[in-house]
Amino acid sequence: MSALYLLFQALPFLVMLGLGLLLPMLLVLCYSRYGVGLAVIAGMFVIDAMLMYGGGLHLGINLFYTDFALVFIGAAAGLRLLFAADFPLRQRAWLVFCATICLSLALGLVSYGTAAGVSVRGYFYFMVAGLYGMSFPMDAQRVRITLNALVAVAGLLLLLTAYRWVVYYTPITALLPEGGVYNVDGAIRVIKSNEALVLAQVLVGGLFFAAVARGLHVAQWLSPLILGVVLALQHRSVWLAMLVGGLTRFLVVRSKQSSTFSQLLLVATIVGVTSIPLVFSDKLSGLTQQVQHSAGRALQGHDTTHERFGNWKALIELWYQGGPKSIVIGQSFGADSSRYVEDEKGASRKISYFAHNLYVQTLYNTGLVGLAAMLAAFAYVVRGLYRLNRDGVGGTETQVLLVLMVMQMAYYVPYGTDYLQGLLFGVALSYVAL
Repeated sequence: MSALYLLFQALPFLVMLGLGLLLPMLLVLCYSRYGVGLAVIAGMFVIDAMLMYGGGLHLGINLFYTDFALVFIGAAAGLRLLFAADFPLRQRAWLVFCATICLSLALGLVSYGTAAGVSVRGYFYFMVAGLYGMSFPMDAQRVRITLNALVAVAGLLLLLTAYRWVVYYTPITALLPEGGVYNVDGAIRVIKSNEALVLAQVLVGGLFFAAVARGLHVAQWLSPLILGVVLALQHRSVWLAMLVGGLTRFLVVRSKQSSTFSQLLLVATIVGVTSIPLVFSDKLSGLTQQVQHSAGRALQGHDTTHERFGNWKALIELWYQGGPKSIVIGQSFGADSSRYVEDEKGASRKISYFAHNLYVQTLYNTGLVGLAAMLAAFAYVVRGLYRLNRDGVGGTETQVLLVLMVMQMAYYVPYGTDYLQGLLFGVALSYVAL
């Protein structure tokens, strides 16, 4: 009994000792092995999706679990930036972009305190995940590993979506979140827009580039299901990215794995298979009408579309009115971004949330220098992938990365970014650098 008592007394110290040994070991593995860091990032993304609105610790300030994971990845990326001999390219534009984020954060911490740390969180995730991805040489095998991980994430998101739909529409009230819905913007939107984007990217990859990776081959077989889920979730920004990805494949990318006609036929078949149950099932006909209504209102500039244009305009005016410092290096993170916008009925209301546009938000927080650096890094990747594809270098790995990057950058027009997309961008940049 005394031995058991001593064990329980020593258990907290044993856990602390284990963490003290395991964390440095994990850091060394992330530094030396790309797959380990990829697993940390992909795993954290799935955990974030499960938690929906984050979870963590309150230590005077709110620290999310994602903060710990990405600080860890940031440490590995920083060490590789300084010491790794196999770092493919320390791309200047991206490093300038990172520097502007750090400068804006430093100024914000001095002026606004912890509010700066809260507002920089998404940019910090994007920055360190991108830096980590571009710190490893990206050959075809590592690209395939990345795509397989993306498909695995998408598979878990499909299961999570199905579970939440069952819980909500059954309903199983004991399992519902506080408030009774998973998303106040629409009960059917049980996963967030950036998570639905992963489904769309896997769908496009599976439809057109199934030969690249085993996971994408599986995604091709599941494409009717994935398409139905993406449509049902009604994230119109994701629909836009999916459409841009398909157009990029047919108008820009020269695919050697199959003819354009056969792929068009495949797309038509997938759409037909997906549409049959939506059209002829009484239970799903209401969903079809919702999708049609949502698409129609988006095309007419209703719902959030009108407000977003006013939001961008108002934030740009705030940036410009801030004077020369704001124009050059932006308003510091944590600065008050409250502004008035009009809805489609002409009513004015005050908002202070993210701009729903990565480019406008980057201009506001990092100025012309930060935006120009980010756009230069984006242009380096897209131009590099386009040239490799044009010259027939790299095969389908080049093509799928080009399509994914174009989808990502189109999505940034109505939304922001996240660390999984940051990692994909870093992978593409490294691939181009080689």
